[in-house]
Amino acid sequence: PDMIDENRGGTLIKTSRTDLRKVEGGIEQAVENLKKIGVDGLIPIGGDDTLTVGAALSQEFTTAFVTKTIDNDVGRNAPEGERVDYEEIINYFCPGFPSAAARFSSFVRDLHTTAYSHERIMVVEAMGRDMGWLALSGEYGDADITIIPEHGLNYERLKDLVTRRFKEQRHLIIVVAEGLKDEEGNLITSSPDYMDAFGHAKPGGCSEVIAKRLKGDLAKQLGTSNFNHVIPSYLQRCGPPIELDRDCAIALGRKAVEALYRGKVNHVACTRRCGDRIETVLLSLDEVLELDEEGHVIPRKVDERFYDPEEMKATPEGIEYFKPLLGPKPTSYRYPELRVQTA
Repeated sequence: PDMIDENRGGTLIKTSRTDLRKVEGGIEQAVENLKKIGVDGLIPIGGDDTLTVGAALSQEFTTAFVTKTIDNDVGRNAPEGERVDYEEIINYFCPGFPSAAARFSSFVRDLHTTAYSHERIMVVEAMGRDMGWLALSGEYGDADITIIPEHGLNYERLKDLVTRRFKEQRHLIIVVAEGLKDEEGNLITSSPDYMDAFGHAKPGGCSEVIAKRLKGDLAKQLGTSNFNHVIPSYLQRCGPPIELDRDCAIALGRKAVEALYRGKVNHVACTRRCGDRIETVLLSLDEVLELDEEGHVIPRKVDERFYDPEEMKATPEGIEYFKPLLGPKPTSYRYPELRVQTA
């Protein structure tokens, strides 16, 4: 249709954050309204919250699913083992994630210019309520340190790494995920009392908290007061999708419609890695989602093999994960060593 622009982000029919399970008669009312307007099949598109509600709705209505979240946390990691079989990852990525990862890694890469020029220590905050997939993409922008929610903040270890690496190169880019927790398991946030409709505390602001704490502890020792924080916020998840993201989203939408047409209800249209290519596949809901006792989707964590908590860096396996999404890792963004010539 003329109203569809495949290169435009967002959602034409708009969206909401209403948990139908917490609305009295919410599921039943939704089913009744769908039937009333002549809808005989529904395709919920979203992340773990959306699919949790969709799974409940699917008990009463014909449903197929497409994942979509920049958190990239819907699916299952490859089986455990020393070697990562990337083709065994169930739902290799969620649509929306590649575009956000490309954008965020670009921000991190570009920030090196001001970090180097002014000898700054910059703490950059990626979206990611519970999982650190997007933060990890900052490694494609040459982040010096990356901290993800799966391991939380080991502040003493962070101080040691900042001290050592800043003395080596006189500037640093530290990437943190907004859902980062402290040593006691408390969310590091500027809005600790806020809760959304799904009962989640509002993440955000941890970069400022960490930058201020590092400045108070290390400014004198390192001889700099340039500790800054950067929160790209919604700039990470707006604008047009990258080509891979767009093409896969279109293919996944077609796959979900095909599922309904063929009567394959409660199936999820997923991405799968084949070599360096991404294909689409239809899998049953049970294959893709792991649910807890209350029916909530258990989010997919960053694979333990993708991250080194001691060095606070992505492993080579973690970098390899991003290659089909972002291409080969760019050349390291470093300035040449200055040599002062004396008379």
